[in-house]
This record gives sequence, structure tokens and C-alpha cells, in this order.
Amino acid sequence: MRIEFFTKERGYLLLLERDLFGAFVLFRRWYGLHNRRWGAKRQIFLSEDEAMREVKRIRAVRARRGYAEIAG
Repeated sequence: MRIEFFTKERGYLLLLERDLFGAFVLFRRWYGLHNRRWGAKRQIFLSEDEAMREVKRIRAVRARRGYAEIAG
């Protein structure tokens, strides 16, 4: 699953994948659209439910902060 969020100044990317051991890995990347500032984080979840709860939480936070969601 890939979800992108944008404002006029910033972008945020979520990527949820399953690794070879069956765990769910959530990659996050945030960046400025007009500068070179960025960051990244990787979280590992043992169950899909936990991973989806975190995705839902991040979506709510991004919406509260004015990001527009683009599902990809």
C-alpha cells in the first residue's frame, strides 16, 4: 500500500509492505517541496491489524495538519 500526502510546502509518503519473514514494514518519508529537508522512519509490525491501526492514526494526523491525501 502506498499513500502520499501533500500541502503547498511539504510532502509525506507512507509505504506498507510485507517482508520475507511475514512481518509488516511501514516506511515513512517526509520532505519539503521547495527545499532539501527530509526525514525517514521505518516501523516493523508483527500483525496487519497493528500496522493498519498506525496507518489510520497517521492519516488522521496528516488530515488535521492540512495535508491532502493521494492514494497510489
